Amino acid sequence: MIPPHAGPVLRTVATSLLVAVAVAASMLALTGLVLPGPWVRTGLLGIALVSVAVATVRALLESRARRAGTVAGGSVVPTLAGGLVASWFVLSRYGAPTSEPDLLVGPEHLARVVARLGDAGEVVRSEVAPVPGTLPVALLAVGGTLAVLLLADALAGGLHWPAATGLPLLALWAPPLVLTGEVPRGVFVVVVAALLLLLTVQPPGRAPAGRGERPPAPVRRAEQARALVTTGTAVAVALGASVAATASESLPGYAGAWYQAFTTTGDSIQLAEDLDVLSSLTERSQEVVLTYSGPDEGVGPLRTYTASAFDGRRWQRGDERSGEPFTGEDLLWPDDLDRGGLLEPAELAVTVGSLRDDQLPLPLEPRAVVTDGTWGYDGIRDEVVGDRTDTGDTYDLAVRPRPLDAETLRSAGAGTAVDAYVELPDSEHADEVAALATEVAGDASTAFDQAVALQDWLRDPATFTYSTELPRGGTGDPVWDFLQHRTGYCVQFATTMAVMARTLDIPTRLGVGFLPGEATDASDGSRSWTVTGQDSHAWPELYFEGVGWVRFEPTPAVQTGAPPEHTVDRGDPAEQGATPQQVPTAAEQEPRTEPTPQPAASEPVVAVGGGGADEGTPWAAVAIVALLVLAAVALAWYLLRRRRDERPWDAERAWAQVVAALERDGVRLPPRTTPRTAPAAVADAVTAARGAAPSAEVRDDLQLLSDAVERARYAAPDEEAASDDEDLAEVAQRITRGLAARG
Repeated sequence: MIPPHAGPVLRTVATSLLVAVAVAASMLALTGLVLPGPWVRTGLLGIALVSVAVATVRALLESRARRAGTVAGGSVVPTLAGGLVASWFVLSRYGAPTSEPDLLVGPEHLARVVARLGDAGEVVRSEVAPVPGTLPVALLAVGGTLAVLLLADALAGGLHWPAATGLPLLALWAPPLVLTGEVPRGVFVVVVAALLLLLTVQPPGRAPAGRGERPPAPVRRAEQARALVTTGTAVAVALGASVAATASESLPGYAGAWYQAFTTTGDSIQLAEDLDVLSSLTERSQEVVLTYSGPDEGVGPLRTYTASAFDGRRWQRGDERSGEPFTGEDLLWPDDLDRGGLLEPAELAVTVGSLRDDQLPLPLEPRAVVTDGTWGYDGIRDEVVGDRTDTGDTYDLAVRPRPLDAETLRSAGAGTAVDAYVELPDSEHADEVAALATEVAGDASTAFDQAVALQDWLRDPATFTYSTELPRGGTGDPVWDFLQHRTGYCVQFATTMAVMARTLDIPTRLGVGFLPGEATDASDGSRSWTVTGQDSHAWPELYFEGVGWVRFEPTPAVQTGAPPEHTVDRGDPAEQGATPQQVPTAAEQEPRTEPTPQPAASEPVVAVGGGGADEGTPWAAVAIVALLVLAAVALAWYLLRRRRDERPWDAERAWAQVVAALERDGVRLPPRTTPRTAPAAVADAVTAARGAAPSAEVRDDLQLLSDAVERARYAAPDEEAASDDEDLAEVAQRITRGLAARG
């Protein structure tokens, strides 16, 4: 048998590369549902690792099959190898205790993956797309992508059904098509081009030929013509799709796509109600959440909801409650609090943008609300809940600020009527956190001064650093981890102050909403504010007797600006806790001398941002283009190599025809026949079988063909054959006719 040709191995590599390109591009379609972030890089890395593993194993099987003279198609071993790599990758990335991967995985990693899949299911059922790429959501997206990759590769590379490769990709295309009505045009172009090129690598209808089974020259020419036509079609489809997509954007009604009959959750934002303290902050939306006009000095942050249940890792809002009906004349404020002495009302007119939520963003101070629809007031949580907001909705507010100042809060003292807000989660480091809180509070004699001491300490840029990327923690207590590495964003700062305040018996909860946004002065002298997903924020609220819930701001000024005014006027410094410079750092942690540079003063934290599916990661588009270029280069190399090697295949096929003709006539050559000894071996075998030697013309043709076969097997690939002017197929036919005539 002839040594195996390199074609099957090159075909295997090209097939795996094209499948990887198609799956990677399809995964990017999910960025319309899951905000782009680290999960995209993780998914691309996983695709690369699994594809390399599958291609390597399949190429080794092809190589072994070539040496044995058989065909290696249909083996499940490459898919099993890819499944093992994919399983390890998912367990390593998403089964670790934190967002940092573990190289060694075990049963505990599997248990965490199962638990996080359950969390992802809750997100899918309860939140509006697009959602942040938190650990559970990223697990669902990346794990699902790798499963699609294994199935698509098995169809294309294992079963040699390239035409069916697009079917698994529908699992990645269907969610954005159903929920947003579109996939990015770049995804469509790249996937279609890759699938068409895949048909070029693997002609439909037959598996790769084994050694000695090369089709005749007319068939080869037809395959090359089909390859050129298919490649040209891929390029034409890619260009045509890009032009059509660009032109369609200018057509009337383009924005109101067909999918709106099924969903209205396109470019929308909703605040997550399950805040994971261990998760890094994903990319936030630039979509406008709402706009409002009001007094020159503004009314501070707008709170959407409050959360009081903290299990040591996550804040949760709790069960849904409908609230009590109200009118525009009602002052919405808890009944057990004093409503006397409120300041003059400030009027606000709010217009909803891309916010899709079932709570209205409201100022923290007492207010009256005039709005359409079915809404109720929850006095326990101080929330207005009910209908989901939609673009263009409006509501009016009459805000009656409380006369808050340091002296009032200092004399009020911590509330005692809401003891549930001082509950602490179980932790091995609970005593250490409590001790540190006491140390930071120092000699402060009132709950207010203790709270201010905690706020100032956390805001100190020499002690804490604002960053959306969390360092890895290893204690199992995210609050204690934060107190060690001292790097985080608003969820970590707010949570830490809330927990430390609770250790001091100060009732605390978490407020979640939006910072005031960007102010704009109109020509008529009025002022308006624009709030985007970038302004989403979380802060602690502490309860003071007779005063109610009061906002504090521990997140550094680099993101939030100045602290609340009622925490600045503090009276006699001698009666307060230690200043930030007097407070020691925790656990031998060196103080930082500079804050990490950050963009504008807005606190993005929990926004489930909108924006089109094309937003986000230019490097991902570059990676897809690079993979497609590599696929095209590999395909071109394969076609050139295939054309260059045609003559050796012609020699082998011609020789195989001669051997087959001899065997049909009952003439068999010795097993150890080589090309050099073949003419004599054929003459001897024919003479012994028929009693007559082959003619001189047949012996000459045998010598010519054996020389061609010897060069095909052992000469350098670029060495010119001696029979350039000879058609080896014709030589083989002359030999078989001559042998038949002598018979």
